[in-house]
Amino acid sequence: MSPLFLMRLVLDFMAAGLLLVALAYWWLGNTSHELIGTGMFILLVSHNVFNRRWWGRLPKVARGRQSLVTIASNISIALAISALLVTSVMISRSVFAFLPVSGGPTAREIHILAAYWAFILAAVHLGLHWSMIMAVTGRLLRVGPPDAIRTAALRGVAGAIAVCGIRSMVIMGIGDRLIGRPSIDFWDFQESTIGFFLHHIVILGAGACAAHYMAVWLRWADGVMQRTEAGE
Repeated sequence: MSPLFLMRLVLDFMAAGLLLVALAYWWLGNTSHELIGTGMFILLVSHNVFNRRWWGRLPKVARGRQSLVTIASNISIALAISALLVTSVMISRSVFAFLPVSGGPTAREIHILAAYWAFILAAVHLGLHWSMIMAVTGRLLRVGPPDAIRTAALRGVAGAIAVCGIRSMVIMGIGDRLIGRPSIDFWDFQESTIGFFLHHIVILGAGACAAHYMAVWLRWADGVMQRTEAGE
C-alpha cells in the first residue's frame, strides 16, 4: 500500500474532523472557528489536487447508476464547500477581515445552510467509499477474510448507528438547518460539550451507513442489469 495513499486518507479524515469541530461555533468562538475552517479548506484543496485526475476523467466516466450517484455526490459537495468558502470570506471578522468584502445576515444564513449540507454530503461521500476504507483498514490491521459472524456483528452495529443517528438528527434539529429554517435553539455547551460531538458523530455514521448500503444495492442492481442485457 502506497504511503502517499495513506497520507491522503489521513488528510481526508482530518478535513472531516475539522468540519465537525467547526460546527461547534458557540463553543469555539469566532476566531477559533475561522482558523479551523481555514485549515479545513486547505486540506480540501489538497484533496482535490490529489483527485484532479478524477475530475479530468469526469466526461468519460461510465454512466452506471452507482457512477451517477458518485458524480452527483461529488459535484454537490463541491458546490456546498464553494458556497461555504465564499460566504466565509464575506462574513469573516478575523482571518479574512482585511479583504474589502462584507456580507450581511443573508450571507450568514447561506453559510450555515451550506455548512450543514456539506456535513451531510461528507457523510454520503464517506459511505460511498466505505468499502475501500474498510479494505485499507483490514490490510493495515491484518484482518482475515470476511466471515458470517463478523459480518452480522458489523451490520448490527450499522443498524444501531442508523437508529441513533436518526434520533440525533431530531435532537439537533438538522432537518430545520438543511432547509434554512431559522432556529433559536442552540446547544448548551456549559451543560455538555461531548454530547454535541457524539450526536454529530452518529449522524455522520448514519449518513455513511445509508450511502454505503445504497452503493451495495446499486452495484447489485447494475450487475443484474448487465447480466440481463447479456442474455444470461
